[in-house]
Amino acid sequence: MKICIVSQTFAPQAEGGAEISARAGAIELAKTHDVTVLALGKVGDPLVPPGETRLAGNVRVVRLPWKNSYLPGHLKPSVNFARRAAWHLRTAFGALCVEGLAEFFKRENFNLIYAQNSSYMQPAIFQAAEDAGIPICLHLRDYALLCPKTSMFRREDNCVTPCFDCSLINRRLRLRGNGITVIAVSHFVKQRFIENGVLAEADWHVMHNKNTPLQSFDTSAIGRTTPMERMFTFGYLGALAKEKGVPDLIKAFKALPAGSNARLVLAGRGRPGEEDRIKRLGSVANVEFRGFVTPQEIYRIADAVVVPSLWHEPQSRILVEAGVYGVPVIGSTRGGTPEIIEAGKTGWCYDPEQPGALAGLLAKAVSIGPERWWQRRDELFPGIASFDGTAEQSGYYDKLEKILMTAATGSAV
Repeated sequence: MKICIVSQTFAPQAEGGAEISARAGAIELAKTHDVTVLALGKVGDPLVPPGETRLAGNVRVVRLPWKNSYLPGHLKPSVNFARRAAWHLRTAFGALCVEGLAEFFKRENFNLIYAQNSSYMQPAIFQAAEDAGIPICLHLRDYALLCPKTSMFRREDNCVTPCFDCSLINRRLRLRGNGITVIAVSHFVKQRFIENGVLAEADWHVMHNKNTPLQSFDTSAIGRTTPMERMFTFGYLGALAKEKGVPDLIKAFKALPAGSNARLVLAGRGRPGEEDRIKRLGSVANVEFRGFVTPQEIYRIADAVVVPSLWHEPQSRILVEAGVYGVPVIGSTRGGTPEIIEAGKTGWCYDPEQPGALAGLLAKAVSIGPERWWQRRDELFPGIASFDGTAEQSGYYDKLEKILMTAATGSAV
């Protein structure tokens, strides 16, 4: 099968969870299919100019010209509201040429368009695929087709429906979804789209982010049965941002009883200004900021990893990675988080709106102590020992291939 994987940002650009998943999927599918990754490039950009390249795994990458002031991605420039609004309007109404895209699809004669991370390339992808007569499978890892910010989080609260300006920009994407195959990373994401009348008539599937092969994990860190330190270590991985719940985590840690034998290690970066505010909040004993490090550095030392999100995080990869490494997770009940923690019995969940809930769980863990925590891990968290978090254990790519083949041919494999 000839597959076009659409990922607006792609290696060697900076990667978040969506980009990592797109790259892993491209490498795996290229083992048995003819795969081309379609991404965005910008004239004059030394890292990702328009054109064709080959990356590891013999993955062919074609970058189309992006006709806007800057590329989408994690390293967007700091611009004022007017420029940001102009960028979104340009993106919505012509930063990608539909005719050129349709011509590319027809020339390549793809069997399927597998749109992994493509919100800023819409609706051009939908229009071009329809013009070329090629079926689409859409993999939803965020709320970008509902919210240009992708998070549906605004003014320190979650949006149930798109706010007025988001609805204006995204009105062009109000698709019923008839004839489109959709994969969501959690049941929560699926429900949020259907509740808002977007892709309600699509052929829906849910696949949690269990797509990383075992060889990509640090196998020497798997199977730990003892603490690395005498002090109970809480770990955090991710952006230093309010919507991620980092200030709440620091406040909960600071609320531990005096003399608690615990420390908090945070790995990640934040937006200018916001990171400084968070670091000032965490400028106390036993709170450590490590900046950008490999996830394994935290999994190796953490007795528990905390995912304190305030926004409805679709399904953090940390929930899966921690389970593979055998580290329990303390996570909020937002978004798709409970689907992994509670269903898999790999940690504890708490309601972030309940005062003291997170602080109570941190105190409970510290009271157990690192030695007894690991001795009792399988008693406290009975799902960790059998957690099916790798691609091999979960059968992720076998399931994905069946969905993609059905999407391409219209019949079950």
